[in-house]
Amino acid sequence: MINESIAMAYVVGCNSANNGAVMALDLSNRLNPVAVGQDANNGYSHDAQVVTYNGPDADYTGKQIMVSSNESEVVFLDVTDPTNMITISTISYTNAAYVHQGWFTEDLKYVLIGDELDEQNFGNNTKTIILDVNDLDNPFVKNIYENPTTEAIDHNIYVKGNLAFEANYRAGMRVLDVSDIANGNLSEVGYFDTYPTSNSAQFNGAWSIYPYFESGNILISDIEGGLFVVRKSGTLAVGDEVFNPSEFTIFPNPATAKIKVVSKNKNISQVVLYNILGQEVISIKNNTHFKNVLINVSGLNEGVYVLKINNSIAKKIVINRS
Repeated sequence: MINESIAMAYVVGCNSANNGAVMALDLSNRLNPVAVGQDANNGYSHDAQVVTYNGPDADYTGKQIMVSSNESEVVFLDVTDPTNMITISTISYTNAAYVHQGWFTEDLKYVLIGDELDEQNFGNNTKTIILDVNDLDNPFVKNIYENPTTEAIDHNIYVKGNLAFEANYRAGMRVLDVSDIANGNLSEVGYFDTYPTSNSAQFNGAWSIYPYFESGNILISDIEGGLFVVRKSGTLAVGDEVFNPSEFTIFPNPATAKIKVVSKNKNISQVVLYNILGQEVISIKNNTHFKNVLINVSGLNEGVYVLKINNSIAKKIVINRS
């Protein structure tokens, strides 16, 4: 993983380090990264997160703190000096089969841990371990959440606001509300099942998730199904309205080189085209307003885009030249 604020990358599980231990790479010169240190004390790390710490434990304010998942235990490290990584604490839990990955909540008071083999080895439903890390020197298991409906293997977890997004193999993406985590409670509030034929504990389906786009789009990488781009049901984006064909005509769609937008009643002050990552690729503004706009898309790659009219009305656009 990369901590962009300090231009440092942390490599896990590679042969170049001490039996796959965490290794730090200085990215000051991105064309020539330099290995500057490694964890000499805790062996193989499968996954990790590093934060510039501003949580409740004042002993570590401003330091670079890592949570590392090391197969049999969770390790907390001070990696502020990458040439001298310091172990803060370690912790395991009952029925630890393969401590796979963990992620801090945004207030840095808790860490959610996924174990990749406990569902197969012990027969429990999909399990998420909650660690209380208010005191980094003395973490403890706050609670263990078992999904009441799925037996699938959990894989990667990411937290955004009060939501945890879990890639849970055959159960797809599962979304948990963490707003009551201080009382040890998680609850499922949404899901997108990329492998709908089964929720059993096998290695198929959703492998990872990226929920951090400003657009609200969420990426799910699925072993068999490829890439899924999803968002919360019933949403387009803040302030969006549903496209009404009685007000606007957009043609051709699919398009090859140009798209024409014609308004039947409303003036058009702005049209903006976004790619599936939520990035603006074309913007046309007119302060005098008009009833039709011609958009040149000949320079764009084939694919799916979203056209927003007057910063509120959204319509899916397809560019296809085959």
